[in-house]
Amino acid sequence: MSVKKDPDQKNTDSNLTRHLLESLERAGKRRTAQRSAICEILAAHPGHPTVTDVYNEVRRTFPMISQATVYNTIDTLRELGLIARLDIANHDHTHYEIDTRPHVNVVCRYCENIADVRTDSVDVLFRHAAENSGFEIDRDGGVIVYGVCPNCSARLAATPNDSAPRRLHGAEAR
Repeated sequence: MSVKKDPDQKNTDSNLTRHLLESLERAGKRRTAQRSAICEILAAHPGHPTVTDVYNEVRRTFPMISQATVYNTIDTLRELGLIARLDIANHDHTHYEIDTRPHVNVVCRYCENIADVRTDSVDVLFRHAAENSGFEIDRDGGVIVYGVCPNCSARLAATPNDSAPRRLHGAEAR
């Protein structure tokens, strides 16, 4: 799914990159070219990258960078609350997102596409869940729900039942 960026997005990306780097410096981390590249990639990414996605992208500029550098930078950003970790059921890799505001992540059971849905009711849901369970609710990544995206839904409607795509999450594949 391609995301069209706002013309002012480049400004927003660079402001976000600057914020991430300044936060790392306040946490005692040096500003290195590699950390700068990692932060730029995270700020500009339109979706929910994995460490592998970031690593592959940063290797274009820094071919000798270690995966550990990428992992450590992402872990520090997460510990500082600057990015959120998304643990999606049955995904091989953890996804991350730069927007840590509470929201709903909708995951397609077929193609694994992840879409963000902003709603004020997430805060109400978290509060209700905490009050009724006694749990301290982890707000990282918001809420994850599963469904079928419009593209897969159209493909399923056009496909005979005996050759339908395999369902990736939830009930056993048919």
